[in-house]
Order: sequence, then structure tokens, then C-alpha cells
Amino acid sequence: MNESKSAAKAKSKQTKGRRTLSTRLGRHFFERPSVSVARDLIGKYIVRRYRGRLISAIITETEAYRGPDDRASRAFGGRRTRSVRALYESAGTTYVYLVYGIHWLLNFKTATPDKPQAVLIRGLVATSDSRRGVIGGPGKVSRYLKVDGSLYGDDATTSNRIWIEDRGLRVPSRLIKKGPRVGIDYSGPYWAAKPWRFRIDSETALSLTQRRCR
Repeated sequence: MNESKSAAKAKSKQTKGRRTLSTRLGRHFFERPSVSVARDLIGKYIVRRYRGRLISAIITETEAYRGPDDRASRAFGGRRTRSVRALYESAGTTYVYLVYGIHWLLNFKTATPDKPQAVLIRGLVATSDSRRGVIGGPGKVSRYLKVDGSLYGDDATTSNRIWIEDRGLRVPSRLIKKGPRVGIDYSGPYWAAKPWRFRIDSETALSLTQRRCR
């Protein structure tokens, strides 16, 4: 299946007696500024195929990184090392990197290839049969989704290993909280104060998922 078909195709799923439509997010969704994508990813479902089974979760917390002019970004100053090459590829490319030698962090490339912007996935509500509940922190997110360096550079708009779906869950803007990003004091007070972290609290997330399943 080519990219346009896979991005646009709507799939019907049976969930507890009701039919829901899920649409895989395509290139156009990601080909926007990181702040817009980070906000709009709240309430979307991330799906990971791992060893023959599907792991899924609702995205509840994200952070936006705006590239060369953002001192908190790994592409600050137009950096173009091998480790950040995914940030210069097509929108929707997965960008993963290791911190402290133990935690893989999952990001998705946004904007156009000449703008190395990305969104970090920081929080989820697990919806897989094997586990349900809140998963907070990017390291725990990656452990739940079985993310490692092998996913680096996968195209989430076409990959059969990781992708994001819109299943019709709508999160009211009033419920989405904005604030400074976490752990970036090194970037200086101006960039550290940017309200580019988006989240819904755990009670709201669980309430939305329960309402969705009724």
C-alpha cells in the first residue's frame, strides 16, 4: 500500500459492541510546526507492533522542540550530526535517542525536511489488553511501547512497526494544560520558560477513555 492510501485509509474496529473508525495519521498531519503537532497529538492513539502483538495507548503528554533557534533542541544551531539525521527527513519520521545510557526517548519529526523540528512523547494511558492505566515519563513510555534504537528512522506514516491513529477521541481545549518543558534548564531562562509542554491530567485521561468505551 502506498503512503497516500495508508495515511488516508479508515479502518473499522469492533470495540465492546460498538464500531469505531480509526484513521492513520499521514504526512500532512506531521508536516506542520512542532508546537501545533504537539498540541494536536493529545488524544491520539499510538500503536506499536512488537513480536506479533499490538500495543496501544492514548497520548496524554507531549513536548515540542523547534529546531535551530531552540536552545533545548538537539538540532540547535543547525546541528547536522549522524545522531540527528532523522530530524532532516520527512515529517513523521521516528527520532529516538538514548539518555543516561538507559532510557530511549521517542520523538516524531515534524515540519518540512529543512526545519529539524520534533515532538517528544512524554505520557500515555495504556489501552492494551495486557495493561491499562497511566504511564508517565518518556522513559516509561518507551519501555511500555518496546522502543529502542531499531526504530530510529522508521516512517510512522507507512511503518508496520509504529504509527499513530485518530480514533475520534476529542479532547476539549480547556482540558489541555500548557507549561514549560521538563529538564531543560541548560537552555537558559527564555527557552526553558516556553509553554511547549502539553498534557491532560491522569484523571481526565482515564475519564475520557472510560467514556469512549461505553
